[in-house]
Amino acid sequence: MSLSSSAKAAAHRPQLPAAGEVIGLFTESVAHRAELAALELEEARGHAVISSVMACVALVLVLLTGMGFTVFVAGAVWESPHRTLWLGVLCAAYLMAAVAVSLVLTRRLRSWRPMGETQGQLQRDYQCLSQLFRQASR
Repeated sequence: MSLSSSAKAAAHRPQLPAAGEVIGLFTESVAHRAELAALELEEARGHAVISSVMACVALVLVLLTGMGFTVFVAGAVWESPHRTLWLGVLCAAYLMAAVAVSLVLTRRLRSWRPMGETQGQLQRDYQCLSQLFRQASR
């Protein structure tokens, strides 16, 4: 006895599991995604703390350029005919250090992808579910 082509296609079509099983799988999946999101939030917090510290370091360096140590050097070289050169070199050195820290901070912030693993996993879940529903609806 030969099955018609539509009956053969129906025989090879994946069947969706029972509603209770689907709900159980869904809740388990949501729990796993929540754990992943919590881990990534912890990583994000660490990243934010380090980035904030680096920003504060850059700010302190810039402030030092205009204040404390510059005044000290100015007092030490006040009698020198090259006092302006000394102060200019000192300010340039602090400014270069502040720019270097700022560039590292900028590169760090641009390369950061918050919640990257969670986003990737949710995208893979969506693709899997879409494919499953497409196959089941054929």
